Amino acid sequence: MPAKMQDVARLAGVSTATVSRALNTPELVSAETHQRVMAAIHELDYKINLAARNLRTNRTGTLAIVIPTIADPVINRAVEAVEDAAIEHGMTLLMCSTRGEAAREQAYIRLLTQQTVVDGVLYISPRAAPEDVRRLAHGAAPLVLCNYVMDDARTPSVLVDHVSSIYQATRHLLALGHRRIALLSLDAPYYTPARMRREGFERAFAEVDAAPDPALIAEIHQPTYANDEWQATIRDLLDRDNPPTAVVAFNDEVALQVYAVCRARGIRIPQDLSVTGCDDSVSGRYVDPPLTTVRVPAYELGQVAVRHLLRRIEQPRARLPRTTLLDVVLVTRGSCAPPHVNL
Repeated sequence: MPAKMQDVARLAGVSTATVSRALNTPELVSAETHQRVMAAIHELDYKINLAARNLRTNRTGTLAIVIPTIADPVINRAVEAVEDAAIEHGMTLLMCSTRGEAAREQAYIRLLTQQTVVDGVLYISPRAAPEDVRRLAHGAAPLVLCNYVMDDARTPSVLVDHVSSIYQATRHLLALGHRRIALLSLDAPYYTPARMRREGFERAFAEVDAAPDPALIAEIHQPTYANDEWQATIRDLLDRDNPPTAVVAFNDEVALQVYAVCRARGIRIPQDLSVTGCDDSVSGRYVDPPLTTVRVPAYELGQVAVRHLLRRIEQPRARLPRTTLLDVVLVTRGSCAPPHVNL
């Protein structure tokens, strides 16, 4: 005969209510109690009747996460944190990858607003128009945004400090003596990180009473990073009569595209060109020379966002911070040096 919740409670020495809390809201029980309940579940091979539980609680037991691409290392780590939290809370995760395509994004928005398919939605780095994101915010399921800010006090946002990331990288290059610094970033009219990166870039120059050359700012509207347009843009920058002496890339993947172009042309890093990235990906640590970058709290981004979302699900009227900003750290390695010419 299959084990019942009462059997688990008896073996663990707790009430059935405590077993329910250990399964559904583990943060409300002590670690020792949670461990005893889970040990009893394992010993009795207790199977949770998800259909019955969801019918009783009027919930689906599912979270949705909408992302532009799984290839982004920051998004990838954030998704891992969300998945870990979902498993811990006995929930499933519905992953909706738009791949940067407007039609796919619209289809997911329709799905998540027209039907009660999930208990909550996380939207990571959306590039949709505010009215589309607002449709999600006004849907039946609570919404938490990552790396996006909307003019709606009811919708919490969790952001990496993209201003600081590009500011720190640019300030490092300026301190080495560079003034002709190129910025490689993404272009999207509603993409919050792009605006923040531009602000950080300009702020670093303003501190040394200088201004960046607008011709050295390249912002590409692309959902992915490994494509011909990036390399064509990098080649164009390096082919100019007065090329940059340094490049700030918005992530490590694009910085490594700079490495590839330089390698093909015999341009030495950092003797001829200094390069910085952002994310602190594993690949950037083992190139030659190792990449100077900015360490981003990707896993923490997912942790904080899903914590906010679960709280909104459990306590719809709970007051949450409208914006949570996560710190970043500059990691200096061998890809930067003073410019080889006097500026």
